[in-house]
Amino acid sequence: MGFGRRWRGWVMECISTCSMSMLINGSPSKLFKMERGLRQRDPLSPFLFVLVVDILHRMIGEAVRNWCISPLMVGRDQIELSHLQFADDTVLFCPPEEDTIKNYRRLLRCFQLMSGLSINFDKSSLIPINCDEQWVQRMCGVLGCKQANLPVKYLGIWLGANPRLVKTWKPLIDKVEEKLSLWKAKILNKTGKLVLIKSVLNSLPVYYMSLYKMPKAVAEKLISLQRRFLWSKKDEKSGMALIKWEVVQAPKKLGGLGVGDAMIRNSALLFKWWWRINDRGLWVLGWARLDMEFSVEERTVPIGIGSSKSASPHYEAGQT
Repeated sequence: MGFGRRWRGWVMECISTCSMSMLINGSPSKLFKMERGLRQRDPLSPFLFVLVVDILHRMIGEAVRNWCISPLMVGRDQIELSHLQFADDTVLFCPPEEDTIKNYRRLLRCFQLMSGLSINFDKSSLIPINCDEQWVQRMCGVLGCKQANLPVKYLGIWLGANPRLVKTWKPLIDKVEEKLSLWKAKILNKTGKLVLIKSVLNSLPVYYMSLYKMPKAVAEKLISLQRRFLWSKKDEKSGMALIKWEVVQAPKKLGGLGVGDAMIRNSALLFKWWWRINDRGLWVLGWARLDMEFSVEERTVPIGIGSSKSASPHYEAGQT
């Protein structure tokens, strides 16, 4: 890839000379040398992995250009989509063609021999969309993987699920309830509870809220859990609210407690997408093909159609 000998030597020194110890019953063991590359969670590991998977990206691109692999054609503008990569996760796309799937299998085998990375097909899945069941089972046998159906969890988000349904947010609500069940409300005063709400409970839904418009019912459920935790008595039974929840949410400079409004925080997190719009972005190309008011230059908020409501802070047309 064009790296000089000195740079490669530095990397090899980092890999070949490092040593580590293990905690056994809370005490570190003697140091021993690493024989299988970098240790787990080594800060150098993700950088080396990105360099390696870039080869896979180039191999897939070359296979598409040589018509060995047929990409998935998206939208009426026929946007080619063959793969998406994020860190150590790779998603491959293709039409229901047996030759393309077999060529994908051969390409992955070549990448495995070149890089030394072993692809675990037992942890991989074939996700069909409107495909014949018998054909899907046969392709799973070709790839040596299992079948999965939408919705599937990818990078912490359920793909194929409707974010406007409350059940899509149920894992998040369960996570908040699990946190609350671990905390001993009876030994915490109001100040301690307030700190936990701000630092922990408010941060749990941030990832979901940065991608989807939160349904009002979900926001009300989260507020209900926070309110019950804050005003609960020492016997963990529901207590009487001392002030209105609007005052709890209000900023401190306005006389509130600074917990914040989940719906307003959700809109603020979604607005960050307008700063990331560019003409060549894949998600912009896929979004702009829909029949809606969309302008990259003027940052026009689109009228929600299909899944566009999920990323639009407001459903009506407007100007940011």
